[in-house]
Amino acid sequence: MPVRPVGPRESGTAPKVVASVPWIVVVLVVVTLVTIVLVASLSFRGRESEPAADLPPLALPIAPPSSTAPVSGSPGPSSRQTAEARPSRSATRSAPASRTPSHTPAAPRATAEQQSADGGGAVVATYRVRDVDPDSVEAELLVTNDTGRAEAWTVRLDFGAAVRGVRVVSGGGVSLTSQGDGRFVLSGRQALGAGASVELGLHLSLHVGVDVRTGCTVNGDNCVLG
Repeated sequence: MPVRPVGPRESGTAPKVVASVPWIVVVLVVVTLVTIVLVASLSFRGRESEPAADLPPLALPIAPPSSTAPVSGSPGPSSRQTAEARPSRSATRSAPASRTPSHTPAAPRATAEQQSADGGGAVVATYRVRDVDPDSVEAELLVTNDTGRAEAWTVRLDFGAAVRGVRVVSGGGVSLTSQGDGRFVLSGRQALGAGASVELGLHLSLHVGVDVRTGCTVNGDNCVLG
């Protein structure tokens, strides 16, 4: 019976084992990498979940207390006290009658009495044109003191560029001043007595062909133009 040699079989197995060693190393490396990745992912997820667990509980808004006071157990005011606290209809209706009379109307009465005593309280001037020529105008100025006391007076006339000059031809006791550009001022040399009047005749020299305008004031008030 022939005997198989042992040497050749052993020499054939060793090269196979040596050839499979690199693949075992590769598998171990892959398994190690997969394990590292799994551990890293699990630890990262654990860290992400930790802040959510540490968050403080959400505080819900608390409703403000009701302004309605709780009903106390103490007895309320009696109906008699409530009736006394409320004003009666008769007292409410009679309230307007208890109002003090206003003294406002007394002021107009005092003013009217004062105006009556002063005789109107103003100095009035009236300017009238009596005659008109191509180169002149004859006019009249009447000044009346309607106050209850003596008053000084000043009349200002403004005729514009149409009037060259003004002369007082009747009446007296006045001063006449020319201010240029057809403006003239007449003033009484003495105060005009209460209720008294002064009448003046005026002669106006005109520039031919120029319209005459008339502006007149006495003590700052407008004259009456006739």
